[in-house]
Amino acid sequence: MSKIANRDWADDEEFDDPTSLPPQTVTTNKDGTKTIITFSLNDTGKKVKTTRRIRTTVKTEKVNPRVAERKAWLKFGLEKAKPEGPSVDTTTVGENIFFRPSVTWKRDGKDEKKQAEEESMKDKLRDKKVKCRICDGEHFTARCPYKDTMAPAGEEPAAGAGGAGGEEEKEGGLGQGGSSYVPPHLRKGGAGVGERMSGSGGKYERDDLATLRVTNVSEFADEAELRNIFERFGRVTRVFLAKDRETGRAKGFAFVSFADRVDAQRACDKLDGYLYEYLVLKVEFAKRAT
Repeated sequence: MSKIANRDWADDEEFDDPTSLPPQTVTTNKDGTKTIITFSLNDTGKKVKTTRRIRTTVKTEKVNPRVAERKAWLKFGLEKAKPEGPSVDTTTVGENIFFRPSVTWKRDGKDEKKQAEEESMKDKLRDKKVKCRICDGEHFTARCPYKDTMAPAGEEPAAGAGGAGGEEEKEGGLGQGGSSYVPPHLRKGGAGVGERMSGSGGKYERDDLATLRVTNVSEFADEAELRNIFERFGRVTRVFLAKDRETGRAKGFAFVSFADRVDAQRACDKLDGYLYEYLVLKVEFAKRAT
């Protein structure tokens, strides 16, 4: 009785800790494979036994010398004094993925995107039928065999110069093919190419020589301000201020067109040397483009 009373409860071999796990066991089989048995606790606190059977295959390959050197380094920390190679209880060995970058990866990506767009377009047009606008056939209009001899469906063919009945072509016959417009030089009594549409003798007839070229213009100038300055000498028909597309500021020159050359001459005499936006304007008649 005294012997039993002097025993420590921690020395009892029959005591079982519910949270303690048996160690991992590795068994080598006759066929060269290994059976690894591990124990773990699940979410509910119960012990789970996991049995894995693996086969080790030795594969020789050429690797970077620095990679081979790192594999021979001595282990440290919890892995100290363990053999070389990954430990099965701390490392999961997976398949090695080799990354080989391609020089033409941009072009390959564009080709794949273009191919996907073509396939999507084919899917959209798969159930649609091609119909010719000339003969209503199942082909493209550009490949129609009657495109030079027939008019599109629903339109009347244009009458030829030598039509049936021998009728004379009326005045302005060029406009009978669907449009009533006739060029001025082909009208009856036309004065020829370059006839002015506004007639002759008008007070505000356009004069190509009534355009002034204004230089040394401030970059902060405005078309409305220039128009107000020049309109004091006569009717201004057009003001063009050259501006930069990116900044939107003036480039330093402008063109002002007057309805009358006399007004343009007076404005040129008065405004040449005029102070505008802290700059002295230079005004002269614009030269015709040759």
